[in-house]
Amino acid sequence: MAHDIGLALVAAGTAVIVLAAIGVVAAPGDVFTRLHFVTPVTSLGGPLVGAGLCVESGQPWVIAEVLVITLLLFVSGPVLEASAARAAAQDRGIETEEQPA
Repeated sequence: MAHDIGLALVAAGTAVIVLAAIGVVAAPGDVFTRLHFVTPVTSLGGPLVGAGLCVESGQPWVIAEVLVITLLLFVSGPVLEASAARAAAQDRGIETEEQPA
């Protein structure tokens, strides 16, 4: 039973990640439009895969390691996306390098 649940979680997370990758390639527009496809990967796909790996493993140290990595991905994903958008805006001259007021 645990194997089936773990497999379903990993499959669902992988599906989210693959669909987001297809969306990046197929999305019309610029880098700012495509950056929106990073969010499902870090906030839904990664945690689903991590949860599936934890269920499948069953070993406490492996579960702890996977949870730490998944948490870091979940927390750092939005920050990295915002940083990439800001760098792209600065590169295009849309935003200056000064801090916002």
